[in-house]
Amino acid sequence: TGSAAGFSYNFGQKPFKFPPPDGFQPLNTANARPVKVISRPDQYVGVTTYTGNNTVGRKIDIGKNADLIWVKKFNDGENNILVDTVRGANNFLISDASDEVNTSGGPITGLGSTVPNGFIVDNNGYVNASSSHYICWNWKAGGDKGTFNVDDVGYASAAAAGLNGGTITPTGASVGTEQGFSIIKYTANLTQGATISHGLTQKPDFAIFKNMDSNLGTNEVDWGVYHTSIGATKKLELNQNLAAETHSGPFNNTEPTSSLFTFGGSPDAFGHSYMTNGPSGDDFIAYIWHNVPGLQKFGKYSGNQSADGPFIELGFRPAMVWIKGIGSGSTSWRIFDKERNPTNTSTTLYLRPNVSNGDLDDTRPI
Repeated sequence: TGSAAGFSYNFGQKPFKFPPPDGFQPLNTANARPVKVISRPDQYVGVTTYTGNNTVGRKIDIGKNADLIWVKKFNDGENNILVDTVRGANNFLISDASDEVNTSGGPITGLGSTVPNGFIVDNNGYVNASSSHYICWNWKAGGDKGTFNVDDVGYASAAAAGLNGGTITPTGASVGTEQGFSIIKYTANLTQGATISHGLTQKPDFAIFKNMDSNLGTNEVDWGVYHTSIGATKKLELNQNLAAETHSGPFNNTEPTSSLFTFGGSPDAFGHSYMTNGPSGDDFIAYIWHNVPGLQKFGKYSGNQSADGPFIELGFRPAMVWIKGIGSGSTSWRIFDKERNPTNTSTTLYLRPNVSNGDLDDTRPI
């Protein structure tokens, strides 16, 4: 360094005058990023907003044939609505409730390959009330050409799709191996150590499970969540604001592998084994992801309770961010996205999958 002097630095953006010593490389994106990066993440994950008009059979354009559609009214209170191509459009679930699947006719009446680049809504307050504002988070899995689908190829059986490796055989599936996302439907057997194929090519990092039957009278079954950062000895609940709780019930204290998920089997009805594998004979749906460079990343960080908070390296600019406090005390899940927060302003809007409230704001949480 010196006074009143000019300097020029070359980190590899142009050819070096002298070659770097052995073992050294230019500091640039080509050398710093993983070899395989999803160049068009929007073909697998999307965020779309729209305004309701109370019209029957209205198509909402999202730019892809999505296999999981999640819709939430954000200018007012309303339930979080989830549909997928494995269960069919008329069978919707509510993430902020522990209720079983609703089969009485859905607010979303069409999705997947039957509705190119979008989905169909009814004149229903959940998804299409006049002048109400809605957000749609959507994911592409493996398509819906058959009962069992892997990378947009339909198969007639789990065995033909390569999904029969566990002690529980899926009854339906949509698996996208490149984007690391699968939707698996299965029937519980309440057997400790039961396993099921998830269809992906590496160990899952995040998974959501829901009992669709919930045949427990007034005691419905909460949504069970696995996260790689807390491991298989603990669980979270999507419809609750609880901290991570230690329990062997959901995952039998066994980490998932590159091919299988393991479940517990003790007859504990209240938030444990019944989150993933009981009661025996009940139908379940599972949404399963793993890290993919440039597309999605799951991890944890420690807060510092400072306005200048920690920086979390993702390797890409996210379209949505989910945050859940896992330590002592209770904090709701929070979902931020680029459509409702296109810039980093003084306040940031967020929604919560565990409650039906509309948009909430906070002083720059992100």
